[in-house]
Amino acid sequence: MIRSLSLAFMLSTAVITCGASYAGDDSSTIPTSRVLQGKAISPVKLNLTGKNPTEVYLGSYLVNAVGDCSGCHSFPQYLAKGGPGTNPRADDPYLGTPSTQSVSKQLVANFNNSHYLAGGQCFGPYMARNLTPDPSEKGLPEGLTQAEFVKALRTGEDIQCEKFPKNPICALVPPKPVLLQVMPWPTYHSMITSDLNAIYTYLTAIPTATACNTVVDGCPGFSGKAKNRNTYVYKITKDCPNSALVPQ
Repeated sequence: MIRSLSLAFMLSTAVITCGASYAGDDSSTIPTSRVLQGKAISPVKLNLTGKNPTEVYLGSYLVNAVGDCSGCHSFPQYLAKGGPGTNPRADDPYLGTPSTQSVSKQLVANFNNSHYLAGGQCFGPYMARNLTPDPSEKGLPEGLTQAEFVKALRTGEDIQCEKFPKNPICALVPPKPVLLQVMPWPTYHSMITSDLNAIYTYLTAIPTATACNTVVDGCPGFSGKAKNRNTYVYKITKDCPNSALVPQ
């Protein structure tokens, strides 16, 4: 009887523990495999000065292998074979075949490291933000502090445009404060705080970059020079190729 009561108490305690708020810091051990993979797959050189390498590499794993942040915020994400990028011998992986990739080795792709996470891609009237460290705001990603970044991903609040209303990209957002409309914050909302902190730390460690498509260039059919066009109008270069001129 006593043993049964003890087991029941242990199970009830476990349920209470598992139901604890995810908003608190998670103290679980970070798997070494995720850290090593995050280090291996970052397409850009990282600045680890004053940062915890383990947290940075975990952030890289979450950004590059789990969240597909680059799919929206690196524009274009991949470059053609023979040009600049992380692997000029490779290509855009979507242009290859299944046999191009290995089941056990890293992705074969030519990442656009010159404009990595610099934003510029349009989704209707909304333009993806530049997530790289803002040199005019003490190197903070989007100019946001870690607490502000976590809050934005938890609540969807467009803190960047509230904090920097004169930021040109905010001119593309309706005048009244609104929730982030394209960023999948409802998904990130449910991540544990330590993972969100790791993502932020990784973003502080990547190089500052500029976008191929700027606010002046605009979003096809909605703003800027592209307002009356059905394609992007940014200047075509080797690392801003015309393969990206088809609107999303």
